[in-house]
Amino acid sequence: MLRDGLTTNLNFTKYLQELSNEELDDLNIKLNSCGYPGSKNVEELINLVELFIEDYNLSKTISKEHLWLELLNNGYVLGDRILLLSKPVLYGSDIEELQEYLSRLGFYSEPINSTFDNNVSRSVKLFQENRGLSVDGTVGLETAAEIKKLLRPTMNTSLNEAVKTFKGSSGNLSICFDIENRGDYKEQIGLYQKIKDFCKENNLNISFSSEITQDADEENSIEYVNKVNPTLFLSLRNSVDLKVNFFQGKHSSSSIGERISRKIESSMGFVAEGRSLSVLKNTKSVTLVINGNFYQYAIIDLLSCVLEELKEIYKD
Repeated sequence: MLRDGLTTNLNFTKYLQELSNEELDDLNIKLNSCGYPGSKNVEELINLVELFIEDYNLSKTISKEHLWLELLNNGYVLGDRILLLSKPVLYGSDIEELQEYLSRLGFYSEPINSTFDNNVSRSVKLFQENRGLSVDGTVGLETAAEIKKLLRPTMNTSLNEAVKTFKGSSGNLSICFDIENRGDYKEQIGLYQKIKDFCKENNLNISFSSEITQDADEENSIEYVNKVNPTLFLSLRNSVDLKVNFFQGKHSSSSIGERISRKIESSMGFVAEGRSLSVLKNTKSVTLVINGNFYQYAIIDLLSCVLEELKEIYKD
């Protein structure tokens, strides 16, 4: 399903393989604008487009016209266009940039979701009032320039880190889990119980956005996590590859998420990779997507690794 319910039966790989040289050049430019490397090899371009589609939660049956539109919207920089509340709602990378900058300046504390909604409009008005600008909630050239002027080179707090901070002492750590259910019921029960026992033994508060034998809808999972606001949210996804994803967008990345991911990489042999997946962008808590077969390797070793790094972060 595409934005606004649009669908098509055409698979994107078909028309990408038939692009003219001019269209291939344009695709490379658009991918670069979205923060992805380009390539002269069509198969590599297809892989890059697939990454883009996965990051932005788009359908793999997306039409050529809608793919180009999504690439265009997610290639904007702040100041390229006027931003305001509208119908349909504006979305894109310039709005992600706006949210990030307002977050760094202390005017925005919601998830970075690249959408110009009421929360963003209110934050813009607060900023405009603070700076003595016309208070209309619209980001034109004047407001965009004022925002950029205030950003110091040393102000490099990453994605919504003002919100994604740890609360309380190291004795009050909390972890929320979302588990992609695989295997039989007995295996699922065993995995959940191992996680519960580990958290109990280490005085960790625990919650689950998923249920045994029932796959959680991602939007519902994000809503639940933002409600309980844990120290850390771990989304466990079944895969033959061992990978851990932390948030890395066009304008920022989660330094805390990357630090924990690098620890898992060095200790457990996972590949740490920054991505812009919806679940990483839209949760208030620090979030990691961990890919692997959790019924075959030691989940306790992974959790021990995560807890060790959390305690180190508290020391800092």
